[in-house]
Amino acid sequence: MGHNHKHFENLKVEKTDGEASVTGEITLEALEEARLEAIKHLNNTLDLPGFRKGNIPEGVLIKSVGEMKVLEETAEIVISHEYGNIMEELKLSPIGRPEIAITKLAPGIPLEFKIKVTLEPEFALPDYKKIVSEIKKEEKPEASETEVDAVLKEIENRGWKPEIKDGENLRDKIKENILLEKDFRAKEVRRIKIIEEITKATEIKIPKLLADSELERMVAQFKDDVAKQNLVWSEYLKSINKTEDDIRAEWMEKAIARSKAELIMLKIAEKEKLEPSKDDLENEVKHLLSHHKDADPMRVRVYVYQQLKNQKVFEFLETL
Repeated sequence: MGHNHKHFENLKVEKTDGEASVTGEITLEALEEARLEAIKHLNNTLDLPGFRKGNIPEGVLIKSVGEMKVLEETAEIVISHEYGNIMEELKLSPIGRPEIAITKLAPGIPLEFKIKVTLEPEFALPDYKKIVSEIKKEEKPEASETEVDAVLKEIENRGWKPEIKDGENLRDKIKENILLEKDFRAKEVRRIKIIEEITKATEIKIPKLLADSELERMVAQFKDDVAKQNLVWSEYLKSINKTEDDIRAEWMEKAIARSKAELIMLKIAEKEKLEPSKDDLENEVKHLLSHHKDADPMRVRVYVYQQLKNQKVFEFLETL
């Protein structure tokens, strides 16, 4: 569909409290283009005795479903095509699913629509470089002889046979592993501290839609973890004497904080032009898809892209 001549006109937008309401019209010309697509789609989905799917003559098809049905199908197709262009034209950044209503639909006139969207919250980043530079760095971790002894004892008790190469000393190897583990933990703690401090210093009004979908994710993840422990969700709730609603209520604040952190990370990535490399993205997507055969590749890609982007932001912040 050529975008040099626009398929919509008379756009009006009203913004209130994190939402935008857009009204406008889709031109007749765009409707005519989409009508062919609508007829094709109906042809492929309609069961008419005596005709093979996809091979119903247009006249028969229209008579069978009625002009209005063709028009409705056309409207749906054209709005789904144009939704992104309309948002771009109005420089809106919507999140989540739009609410779309068709307010006027009749043969031979432009289509009128109304779209309601939740907008990505606008906010200013604090001086994150200063904030990070004030978070004190951890001392270099150390592994004491006592810790090494404890691991050695554990190995003996369990009757493990550690693999070590010639010339390597088991004590040194254990020490190295303890340091790696401590390093990793210290890094995690510092990352949490960094994002907490930046989030605290940032004013964002989080739309309900964002907080809700973050909460959904958290609950789904938790249910998953419970199931992995071979527990039944309802039994688990009984054992902690809570309802699912109690858990949701308790976690709402955390969900809001996580949504904030997510938006902040995205904005820092944008500002500092931090993008994951194509290779890293491809490799990680491949790796995940090989382990989760029935996952939706598109969603895996979006997920990996966000994870890698966050990774980049953290690496950048840690060097400040």
